[in-house]
Amino acid sequence: MNNNSFLFLISLLIFACGSPPAPALSADQLKQIAVKRENDSIVQLAKGLVQPGDLLLRTGNDYASDEIKAFSKQDKTYSHGGIAVSDSGRMYVYHIEPDFNYLQDKVRKEPLDSFCDPARNMGFAIGRYDLTNEEKKVFMAYLEKQFTSKVAFDMVFDLKSDDKMYCSEMIRKGLMKATNKRIEIKVDKLDDRRKYKLIKQYFKVPEQRFANMDVVMIDQLFLNPHCTLIQKFTFKQP
Repeated sequence: MNNNSFLFLISLLIFACGSPPAPALSADQLKQIAVKRENDSIVQLAKGLVQPGDLLLRTGNDYASDEIKAFSKQDKTYSHGGIAVSDSGRMYVYHIEPDFNYLQDKVRKEPLDSFCDPARNMGFAIGRYDLTNEEKKVFMAYLEKQFTSKVAFDMVFDLKSDDKMYCSEMIRKGLMKATNKRIEIKVDKLDDRRKYKLIKQYFKVPEQRFANMDVVMIDQLFLNPHCTLIQKFTFKQP
């Protein structure tokens, strides 16, 4: 070993011995790590249960999600829904959300991990419709068509149009097509006047346009007799 190599090794040894120990994690940091691990394990468990065609419901943790939950008339737990699809061994979710910049307001095919992200949700659930294999095939083909056609979010919630849709509308129409109306999600009247001002401000829609209009509420997606809730999940909060 030459002198340069020897000096280099000595320098490394001195540097290693003189390095300060890593700072200890605080109790709050340790708690956050534990919560993240537990929530990640919940998502992994769900991935083992979800099948293509399953209904994915989630409870967002933002103000808009709280308001959307409140529109449901019977069960106000969930604020958004989508349908699971398997692609190249990975599970995704077909769904659609509004985007006022019109960049992400089209039907999405989002990874399940992202759709159920604990950072943005308080929990989620898996529902399953009693579809035959052939019905499920037609259902998934319908959803894939909406995705590839880049169908946009319907800001005026018009059930009569098919060129634009909202999440529960797309699921309802897909199920009706796949089952020849054997499974038909119930439609409710938007008659809660306390919500009119919110819709008018949020979606920029005149009140006379949506007052008493027919809307597919989130709770009707899973309260339907043809749907069974397989499991509900609640994330731990930091």
